[in-house]
Amino acid sequence: MKKRILTLALALVLCLSLIPMTALAYGNEYIQLEKSNFDPNEVINFDYSGYLSQIKEEDYNVLAIFQKTASGDYERGESRALTLDETTNWLIAPAESGDYQLRIIRVGPPAYSDVLISTIPFTIGKVAKDGMISIDKTAYTALAPITVTVSGITQQMVTAKAFAGIYEKGAKHGGDQHGYIYVEAGSSIGTLFAPNKNGDFEVRLYNTKDLYNDDTFVMSVPFTVSGASSGWATSEIEKSLEYGLIPDSLMGTDFTKPITRAEFAAVSVKLYENLSGEKATPYSPNPFTDLPTSNANYSEVLKAYNVGITNGTSATTFKPDNLLNRQEAATMLTRVVKRCYIEGWTLDTDSQYTLNFTMPNQFPDDAKISDWAKPSVYFMAANKVILGMGNGNFAPQNTTSAEEASNYANNTREQALAIAVRIVENLKDKPLSYN
Repeated sequence: MKKRILTLALALVLCLSLIPMTALAYGNEYIQLEKSNFDPNEVINFDYSGYLSQIKEEDYNVLAIFQKTASGDYERGESRALTLDETTNWLIAPAESGDYQLRIIRVGPPAYSDVLISTIPFTIGKVAKDGMISIDKTAYTALAPITVTVSGITQQMVTAKAFAGIYEKGAKHGGDQHGYIYVEAGSSIGTLFAPNKNGDFEVRLYNTKDLYNDDTFVMSVPFTVSGASSGWATSEIEKSLEYGLIPDSLMGTDFTKPITRAEFAAVSVKLYENLSGEKATPYSPNPFTDLPTSNANYSEVLKAYNVGITNGTSATTFKPDNLLNRQEAATMLTRVVKRCYIEGWTLDTDSQYTLNFTMPNQFPDDAKISDWAKPSVYFMAANKVILGMGNGNFAPQNTTSAEEASNYANNTREQALAIAVRIVENLKDKPLSYN
């Protein structure tokens, strides 16, 4: 067998002599590499000091690159003769991605036959499957924040856009994703939000964003989700998140439950900020004796009060935990639209402004709608913001004890968010006609 010793141009040698050696920590007792994965055409530095005691003058020892499945010497790639002086200790990685091996081969007289001494696997163009993830809980309510802790992430993974994403448990690689975050090198903490869907899910760590398969999948952690919105509201709940209409206090709550006055005030503030493009600020000092700072919507209620889209049940009370019925919801959100698009409008001057619109068909239960709420209810119905219930009724308020017990006319959280979404989509930046 002919000896093959690579001859390189002097310029390349000079360049390589300037490359600092990285700590070599991957390999075996004979030879060490700096890592297990390399970029195409990257310099592979190696240390074969552990093999020096095995080298004999009469032998020809070579370190050569082979494809992982190669079986013969003729399939050898770039190689290096191993000598006692250790002066040449680098190779150039292959240009093609894949699985490879560095093999130490000894050929000695008289047979001149190859003797495989050692094998070290490595890859080209593949990202190492390093790192770990964990989450703060095993069960979440829909859209609740999920704290994701990531550790052991390499810079190579960051360059390859490694990420943590949410998938339904057992979903195939590349299946529907419910949000993701890119990870940072080393250790970091990020936030994902639980899907608006009940069931079993998992947060998966992939070492690249470009390919989804077993080679790029690192690990996963399972969790469950409950309290998701009704099927009819799923799309609009997702849009409300996109439009920034869900206040922090509603994230991770059961969207099918009735909404309180304080919660609805918070939704109204988010809608005001979306329509107006302005940030609301809280009224100070707090005039409501029944609105403690411990209330999750304390600041949002005071913002709504300061903007002028809600008032108290009296000069000193707000009744933050009272449930809101559907006609009250229509009225409050119509006030938001007026506040944003009618110059000079205030709660005190509301009676001076009459909205002009084509009157839609009356709801079958029109007689149950309070006179003060009808202009808002039908304005919203005319603009396809508020729709009837399954039987065509509006269900403005509970009029019997049975209706009250069943929350018949109480506006739910998902209904409130759906209304806010429709206002953004149907009324934003459109002129109001009014007298």
